[in-house]
Amino acid sequence: MKISLLTLTLLFAAMLTQAQPYLLRNSDSQVYTDTVVHRIDIIMEPDSVSDMYNNIRDHEYPATVYISDRFTTDTMVQVAVSLRGNTSLFSAKKSFKISFNSFTPGRKYKKLEKLNLNGEHNDPAICRSKLYWETLAAMNVPGPRANHYEVYINGIYYGLYVNIEHIDENFVESRFDNNGGNLYKCTYPADLVYISQNPDDYKLGSGRRVYELQTNLAEDDYSDLSHFIDQLNNNTTAQFKDSLEKLLNLNAFLRAYAVDIATGHWDGYGFNKNNYFLYKNTETGKFEFIPYDTDNTFGVDWFNISWSSRDIYNWQGTGNLPLISKVMLQNEYRNRFTFFMNQLVQRMGNTVLSVNRLDSLRTQIAPFVVNDTYHSLDYGFSYTDFYNSFDQAWGGHVPEGIKSFIGTRQSTTISQLQNP
Repeated sequence: MKISLLTLTLLFAAMLTQAQPYLLRNSDSQVYTDTVVHRIDIIMEPDSVSDMYNNIRDHEYPATVYISDRFTTDTMVQVAVSLRGNTSLFSAKKSFKISFNSFTPGRKYKKLEKLNLNGEHNDPAICRSKLYWETLAAMNVPGPRANHYEVYINGIYYGLYVNIEHIDENFVESRFDNNGGNLYKCTYPADLVYISQNPDDYKLGSGRRVYELQTNLAEDDYSDLSHFIDQLNNNTTAQFKDSLEKLLNLNAFLRAYAVDIATGHWDGYGFNKNNYFLYKNTETGKFEFIPYDTDNTFGVDWFNISWSSRDIYNWQGTGNLPLISKVMLQNEYRNRFTFFMNQLVQRMGNTVLSVNRLDSLRTQIAPFVVNDTYHSLDYGFSYTDFYNSFDQAWGGHVPEGIKSFIGTRQSTTISQLQNP
């Protein structure tokens, strides 16, 4: 029997109102306040700056940093500065990792061990990743906090950056009230396809670990991940649902997948089998799905695909992606996804993605883009391109402006939603 989306909403309402939000525990939010643009000054040897830019390698350089929120300034000495990213390593506007505990083990700055300063060199608006994280939070899925920082090195302005919270044991402790479980960083081609019953086989990759353990390194035990992938791929239909819900926070994953579709985040699990973390929550015994690296969103495209109109039920990429294909074969889970997708698209125009919010954000960060000469080096972005990119396409790899993407994604999603 078919039922309407309204009825489906009522069916899930009780379940969702009982869900507990991901409260930040034992965490200092001052570093991520976004009522002002923060400032960080990095003081390091000039030869270190030159070496960092000319010899792209995994190396940490000593520095003193001054961090200001416009009201107070904090000083940290013997801080490690390094480049971060993948393709962004070779961009002109580079991204940086600030590590407070590399040279002084155990040291933290406002309960944080690291800051990630992303140059957002692909994004003329310098805010798409931040908008993704705000949208994810609005759907009650744990993800990094983010805000804007202006970055100076030895007194020279290196541009406007997005400060994105580092995902580590401090992050999971603040979201789940425990940090003893295994935390895996999953990068291309992390498809969650079954390999074998030997947990060590999931440590293999193309010269690196596709599923890279971040915690409990001494044990280096992949048994929990191996068991999850085995059950995901090899359980019978009759056993599948019961087994999966014991191993995965499924509602959080479905919400995250809905956010990926609503924001056009193709560089995650659902299309590019890339850029997510799995954390084994020791309180629940379930894996938590945590997206990351979300700058390729809201109309950024490298495949000549219209992400704002792509079918929400056939959005995934090619190849075997069992966490989507097997889940969406179950009517109950498909109905949950439909509900979350409908819930999200109804919120898109009146929450963090409202026109007023976007205009306010643009006004706030615009003064820091005017003199950002690094912003133009990779793709020739001008200040006018920055300003207009909220409303219209830039061209090339940015065929849609943020507002136009949101509007098209709203209307096409509503037309594509299927009654269960």
